[in-house]
Amino acid sequence: MGYLTDDLSSGRRLKVGMVGGGRGAFFAGYHRAAMRLTNRFDVVAGSFSSDPAVSRQAGEALGVAEDRIYPDAAAMAEGEAQRTDGINVAVVVTPNHLHYEACRAFVGSGMPVICDKPLVNALAEANALAEMRAGADVFFAVTYTYRGYPMVRDARERILAGEIGEIRFIYVEYLLEWGAADVSKLGAKGGQWRDDPAKAGPTGSIGDVGIHAFDLMEFVSGRRCVELSARLSRLQPSRVLDDTGVLQLAFEGGVEGLLWTSQAAPGHRNGLRFKFVGSAGTLEWSQEAPETLKLGRLGRGDIIYRRGQTDMSPTAATSVSLPAGNSEGYLEALAVLYADFAAALRAEAWRREVETPIPDFAAGWRGVALTEAALASHDSRSWVPFPKA
Repeated sequence: MGYLTDDLSSGRRLKVGMVGGGRGAFFAGYHRAAMRLTNRFDVVAGSFSSDPAVSRQAGEALGVAEDRIYPDAAAMAEGEAQRTDGINVAVVVTPNHLHYEACRAFVGSGMPVICDKPLVNALAEANALAEMRAGADVFFAVTYTYRGYPMVRDARERILAGEIGEIRFIYVEYLLEWGAADVSKLGAKGGQWRDDPAKAGPTGSIGDVGIHAFDLMEFVSGRRCVELSARLSRLQPSRVLDDTGVLQLAFEGGVEGLLWTSQAAPGHRNGLRFKFVGSAGTLEWSQEAPETLKLGRLGRGDIIYRRGQTDMSPTAATSVSLPAGNSEGYLEALAVLYADFAAALRAEAWRREVETPIPDFAAGWRGVALTEAALASHDSRSWVPFPKA
């Protein structure tokens, strides 16, 4: 216990350069708050906006030296590479369509990267980055935040240990209500750009939140999708991109799955939940009640596991920060990921430093591949193979 609160042994602080995150940005403040919670990072450089005045204002507010406020990611990558006190990692928190050029600049300079999801908007871009990274396994992470919840990690460990028997079915849903109204009324910062294919990419709900649900399917089960069939819909008539998707999936070992996602589901604020059905039981978890994990057992009574108790799996227990009954939520989950990232960044063999797998470049690539496979399936009204790297 104390993963985020032990500020006496958190190690040397890592220097961060941030792309995006000027005033009005939606998610960058969450990233910075999560970094502060870990006590492991300092933002020392940035290109916080394409507007120089906005970028300078953000840099001054964050205490960044004037000569380390850059006009763009490429300039930051070049400038920081030439410094003896250059950044240890670049954090990319721009809208989706700007991820590729930012990541490309830092990957080309051999710098570690933390990128908000999705990795990029097109599989061709993901493949181009993969080619640039070929032969050099430099740290690269994508912020699939829900991996950071202790009880999600507990579910993974219990499934891998065989507690529910043989996995037979995987169900994940991610339902939100913000897109049920006319998205043109939301404003550019509030969500309007998420319905613009030039910025959000070729899908709406799948690319925005469906990839979170998909990542949990693979992360918790330890199995990879091999085939899928998708139906994409627009329940809100004003939408350009899909706001709802239903995907049937086939995983390694003959396991079947169902993913249902919607941004137009009134009454659902952040309705992410999963069920992993096995031959001996079913594990259930909900993001809006993240402190518990329910095990329904075949022919026996249910068990409710609670975060912070002594019967958590040892690996999941290491990510706990507060005593049981003192809730840990979304911000802590993101901070847990950042604490993992810090441990990995300090290590020589970064993949072996943390017990729980980091959402790496391959995980980001698979999220992009999911959107393209879903579109291909929807257009052809058929099952399609999951793309191979």
